[in-house]
Amino acid sequence: MSPEQAEMNQLDVDTRCDVYSLGVVLYELLTGTTPIHKQQIKQADLLETLRMIRDDDPPRPSTRLSTAETLATLSEQRRTEPAKLARLVRGDLDWIVMKALEKDRDRRYASAALLAQDIEHYLNDEPVEASPPSTGYRLRKFVRRHRGAVVAGALLLVTLLAGIAATAFGLVEARQQRDQAEAAGRQERDQRQRAETNEKRARDEEAAAQDLAAQLQKETREPRDCRAACPARFPACRPAAGQRRRTGGGSPATRIRLSL
Repeated sequence: MSPEQAEMNQLDVDTRCDVYSLGVVLYELLTGTTPIHKQQIKQADLLETLRMIRDDDPPRPSTRLSTAETLATLSEQRRTEPAKLARLVRGDLDWIVMKALEKDRDRRYASAALLAQDIEHYLNDEPVEASPPSTGYRLRKFVRRHRGAVVAGALLLVTLLAGIAATAFGLVEARQQRDQAEAAGRQERDQRQRAETNEKRARDEEAAAQDLAAQLQKETREPRDCRAACPARFPACRPAAGQRRRTGGGSPATRIRLSL
């Protein structure tokens, strides 16, 4: 039974179902067992068996041979050594069988004639059409088989990336705020230093002005004091003094005026 027949919908079944059946026969000829072990089919119910046919890819024939308990018997039937039998199957025969057993029928041989032609190419040591599936195809198959887990993993990854982006944005914003705060602090310190400098300068200028005023006041008082203390040094004072002597001192008002 091919995978499309296991869909329980045989409205779109064509000759590629026969290619799948031929692939099963070729697989059993090479390995001594069917792609799905008969024991697995016996233990599973009908729905699980149909699911395995639809979704589970069998191991390559060479892989099945390397783990088969009947490898010695198969080698004896083929009249060859066990290791040589596995090496013989590995490579082109692997890909021919797996191409015939593709779950996606568009990737199978289009007809039994093309399958026979590829086998002829192998027997004649010619390049075969079958080749290993690409990484993209394997990835699509994996996603199809594990859709739920892939969706959950994708959601988890998106959530993780969103958290990382939010954290990074928060760090950038916090750094910007810190830089702004540091710049504001530097500006405040500069302004305070300028204010202190201006205040000190104003105090110095005020002190200098007070000193200058005191000096000017002192210089203004000094000549009057000197004339009163030493009339001989100031000629302008001597006539007044002589007149005072001639007049006998004069009136009190005159004496007061002369003393000034």
